[in-house]
Amino acid sequence: MNYRQLEIFRAVMDAGSATAAARVLDLSQPAVSQQLAQLEEELGLDLFARERGRLVPTSHATALHAEVALAFEGVDRVLSLVNKMRAHNTGTITIAVPYSFCESLLPRLLARLTRGRPQLRYAIEQARYEDILVMVAKRQADIGIVKEPVEHPGVSTQPLIDTVAACAMPREHRYARLTRITPQHLASEPLIQLGSQKLWRYEMLAMFRRHGLTPTVRIEAHSVGAACGFVAAGMGLSVVPELLGAQYANREIVLRPLTVNIEHRFAIAFPKGLQRGGLVADFVAAARRVARELIREGRK
Repeated sequence: MNYRQLEIFRAVMDAGSATAAARVLDLSQPAVSQQLAQLEEELGLDLFARERGRLVPTSHATALHAEVALAFEGVDRVLSLVNKMRAHNTGTITIAVPYSFCESLLPRLLARLTRGRPQLRYAIEQARYEDILVMVAKRQADIGIVKEPVEHPGVSTQPLIDTVAACAMPREHRYARLTRITPQHLASEPLIQLGSQKLWRYEMLAMFRRHGLTPTVRIEAHSVGAACGFVAAGMGLSVVPELLGAQYANREIVLRPLTVNIEHRFAIAFPKGLQRGGLVADFVAAARRVARELIREGRK
């Protein structure tokens, strides 16, 4: 059994006869009948009954057709994706990103990509990092932004940027004149604490313990956007991944790195086996430039 035989089988089932399928595939009717006979012999199944020169699908053919249709849909998705990535100037690209990245990074990134590709369209999916990996692996998304480390057999990555945790504070706060914020600074102010189940949250708690400090947590927040909103309202300081916090740095909020290094490594994810040239390469390059710009702006 090979791809061509299944293609002919599907065409016969869809078109309703070997003659009609031959026209669709630009083959002779005898060639179609010969391929069907070989497929039946190799499978050991009767797929068609021959009645008065017509092919009548058996129950085996009906069941097989449903599975073949699904298989071809998968192949069509892969081929469509490959063609989009080769052309990288037409079609629709589905991009999966964390919620915070839609605030500034993604709009700037897509504005740059679109300059040379006015016909390219984008579908944006917002999700958690673990869900983004699943979407990319299943090819429900063409490109995603995730956090390292990534261990998924269906996903390849390229580094986006390695950044650190930073303190988000009101621009008029007395700490804004400092270049770095110490654990002692953090412990002396009310905190908007972020991410109760995040690994780096435990790194923060360990940092306070090492220095014999107990932070004063005023608010528990579960998104960078919410945490920065509370900071802007003067409710306290917050420690956030600098790249994410930079999405919200503005006239009201400024970011300052910590003296203790808590790393956050971001990456671009795409389906395993996809060529890294074309749109993927352009997307990675533009994302890196925008990420660096945002971090610089957040520290001003």
